[in-house]
Amino acid sequence: MIVKEKSKVTKALIAASFLICIIAIVTPVVAANTNRVFFVAIGDDLDIPGTTNIIIGKIKFGGGNELPSARVVFHSKIYDDSGEKVYTMIGMLKDGYLMDTSFSFFCPLFKVWFINVWQVMGEGKFRTTDTNIEVYFRDLLTITMPNTEGKFVSAPILMLLSPTAEYRNGDPITGPIGPVKIWEQGRWALAAVIWYVPEIGDYLPIGPLSYLTISIGI
Repeated sequence: MIVKEKSKVTKALIAASFLICIIAIVTPVVAANTNRVFFVAIGDDLDIPGTTNIIIGKIKFGGGNELPSARVVFHSKIYDDSGEKVYTMIGMLKDGYLMDTSFSFFCPLFKVWFINVWQVMGEGKFRTTDTNIEVYFRDLLTITMPNTEGKFVSAPILMLLSPTAEYRNGDPITGPIGPVKIWEQGRWALAAVIWYVPEIGDYLPIGPLSYLTISIGI
């Protein structure tokens, strides 16, 4: 089921704040005075075992009151225990916007608040293998991955980028507390499709999450 209404995108972002749990790796700091940021995340998925990802994106800062524009492409592959590829997701966002550079959310696995996260949203396209495959999602619950029957379909796409890997301690009720710290594993990137998940009757961001291997300010 494809969701286009803004209210459901907002609802999905609320769900994301509690269900996205992230690990990362150290990479160069993005220069604050650049007008374009290019980033690449290549490697194993940090959530779903046996999955490899590629996430490539660019954010361009304009003048005046315009929101910075963003583009991202991603490719995720899931393999079974024998090494055979059993599922693929390919997506793209051509006309996204950088909505926030101070987004924060509580990670239920590590029990910390990731802060100063860059949040990109937009209407994009993606397709998957025509396969109904179940995965253990975010170390929280089992879900069925999206199935577009091999066709490209439109869907809201969320991209999160942590150029600083900053976090604070706290819990989901009282919020972040204490000093700002740097996550030892480093910076990360996520590209996700906002998708209806029958197992919980709600919308979740589902997509590749990987180490940020390149981050360049141009």
